[in-house]
Parts: sequence; structure tokens; C-alpha cells
Amino acid sequence: MLELSIPWWGLVALGALLVAAEIFVMAFIVMWFGIGTILTGLLTLFIPDMNLGLQILLAGLLGGVLMYLLRDRFVSKDNGEAEPLHTFSAGKGVLVISREGAVSVNCNGTYWRIANLEELQGHQLESGLQVSVSRFENNAAYVDPESLGPKVAPASQ
Repeated sequence: MLELSIPWWGLVALGALLVAAEIFVMAFIVMWFGIGTILTGLLTLFIPDMNLGLQILLAGLLGGVLMYLLRDRFVSKDNGEAEPLHTFSAGKGVLVISREGAVSVNCNGTYWRIANLEELQGHQLESGLQVSVSRFENNAAYVDPESLGPKVAPASQ
């Protein structure tokens, strides 16, 4: 019975392609599986009757173990700068009121939930109204209540 396997040189070539693919992926992960595949290819050179299932298992295990053991040594913890929470500049926005009555603001090309909606109670809120956004915090916008004009007196009954 003929068992399937990849020749040693095929595994080495596949591993080299995976290492080269790391240039495009830039996650520093694919390279470890490429090295595991190269090591499996070299092991297949010395143990030629290794079947395909064992080759795949070895390549994956070797790549995973290498990544677990060595990745942190080669990736600097300080290679990225932490951005402050307020990364967007505040400015003018447009109120948007959905059919369901949800109020949001469109500012900087994105629809934002309004964090201080209770402060805006008593003002006339209508879609398309230009407002000032004072800041963005925790994925929400803070609308300046003064940009809405004076509060509207409640209708007497």
C-alpha cells in the first residue's frame, strides 16, 4: 500500500515560502510555521517513510512550539506607541435621529453615540442640526449643550 508523503525538498521549499510570506503578513507568526516546516523537511530527509499526516502534525507542532518559546524574545514590547484615548479632534457635527428615536451625532465621518444625552434634555433636538462636539471618550461623543441654543419651555396643558 502506497502512503502519501511530501518529499523532503518539497517541505523545505514550502517552509521557505512561508518564511518569505512573513514579509507580506508582518505578524511574526507565519515565519515560525515556515521554520517548523523546514525542520520537518530536514527530518523527512533522515526518516524518508514518514507519512503525510505525521509531516503535517510535526510541522504544526514544531511551528507552534517555536512561536510560543521564541516569539517574545524577538518582538519588542515597546515597538508600538500607546495612543491617548482622545485621538480624534473634536469639532462640528450633525445630529441624527433615527426612526426609533435614537439620537446620535455624525462627526469626523463616523456616527457616535452621545454620552451626555441627559444634559441635552429640554433643547430642541432635530435631525440635521449643527452641533459642537467637545470631546470623544470611550467611543462616545460629548455634545456641547450651548451649541443647541436656549432650552425650549415645556408646552403648557
